[in-house]
Amino acid sequence: MDINLIRHSVEFSARLRRDLAPFEVRPAEPGEVAAARDLAAQLIGEGIVATDELDRVQDLTGGASLFVTEEDGVLCGVLAFVLLSGEGLRAVYDEAFDACAPGALHLAGPGETIHAFYGWGVAATTKTSARRVVDGARAVMAGAVGPLPKFARPTTEAGHRLMRERLGFVDLPGSDSGLVWQAPLVAAVAA
Repeated sequence: MDINLIRHSVEFSARLRRDLAPFEVRPAEPGEVAAARDLAAQLIGEGIVATDELDRVQDLTGGASLFVTEEDGVLCGVLAFVLLSGEGLRAVYDEAFDACAPGALHLAGPGETIHAFYGWGVAATTKTSARRVVDGARAVMAGAVGPLPKFARPTTEAGHRLMRERLGFVDLPGSDSGLVWQAPLVAAVAA
């Protein structure tokens, strides 16, 4: 249904930043991509997206895929997600979406229509930063991308618990690869 589509616009990017700001989570600067990826790899494992791919996606999405938080000027938390095009949404359902190297046609860049949200990952070195990135993810999923279907493929036990217990995701029916999802939020109708 077209009612669930969002345009990737300047206003949308500003809304993402507003949703994340109360948690002191901000878009990663170009020079922070490698450090953010290294922090995530230390905590999650090396089987995650490579730095050059993360940098490419961050560039193609106009800086709307990688977000960070700091404590005392030190990078301590990472929130990463992918905004999907219609082709990207179909690839997720077909289990053909490559999270380690998302195809350019699967991404919704500036000026394009966003059809779905794919949670790429969260990582944090402290409880404070973990709370910030998780609460920031929750705010984005209830706010800027609320009307969209949301997907993820957790790779760690902690990730499975986070997605199901704290973020309300459920197994995607028919998935053979561990995909979880959350239905679009329905806006309340004024009486």
